[in-house]
Amino acid sequence: MAKQKTSNASQTQRPPSRPIVPIIAVVVFICAAGAYLIFGRGASQSGAAAPSGAAASGGAPISTASGAGSTPTPVPFYGTFYPSQGHAHLDPGTPDDFKYNSNPPTSGPHREQFTDSFLSPTPLPSYVQVHLLEHGNVLLQYSCKCDDVAAALGAIAMDYDSRLIPAADLQPTAQDVQNAEEQGEAVIVAPYPSMHQKIALTAWTRVASLDHVDHAKVNSFINSYLSNRTNASQ
Repeated sequence: MAKQKTSNASQTQRPPSRPIVPIIAVVVFICAAGAYLIFGRGASQSGAAAPSGAAASGGAPISTASGAGSTPTPVPFYGTFYPSQGHAHLDPGTPDDFKYNSNPPTSGPHREQFTDSFLSPTPLPSYVQVHLLEHGNVLLQYSCKCDDVAAALGAIAMDYDSRLIPAADLQPTAQDVQNAEEQGEAVIVAPYPSMHQKIALTAWTRVASLDHVDHAKVNSFINSYLSNRTNASQ
């Protein structure tokens, strides 16, 4: 009988058992919610960005017109270097038969003359070209009879030159042009039939050749040498 009492006492003291199914359900819910937060939301966000930033198959990113990487990095266009032939000034009456080491010329003896227009309708003498380059200006010249090329180069030049024209002037005066050339801030366009290149861009000791108007390369060249005092003084 004593043994039976002990057994009954242990049964009365044992806590009532809890249903296991609700506990499992709560654990599964918590795990599912955590998985969604970690994986589900990230996947939905990356899926929304795919059309503008990457290929749908998960390949390499593709640049778009509105994307941060849509504009390609400009390639520097420096042209060919020709050693300086000096900064000598030709006295009046001195023959201008000097043999320059490049065509168009980029350094050497010259006359201290400027032009009257940013867009010259006639070729510029070699000794005038060199003087302009010595001050830090840039020349865009063409050898063809091609109005479209002249117009395209002129439009590029005026993007720079228009900033040098006083607001009161509808057209640049000869004085406006010469002031800009004196400061080495002008981009001058002119025909130059005696060169073999179709288009030549020149700065002091530099010549770059093109067979068509490449806006990116022309602008790169201008930005490298226009008003570049260090380059023009070499």
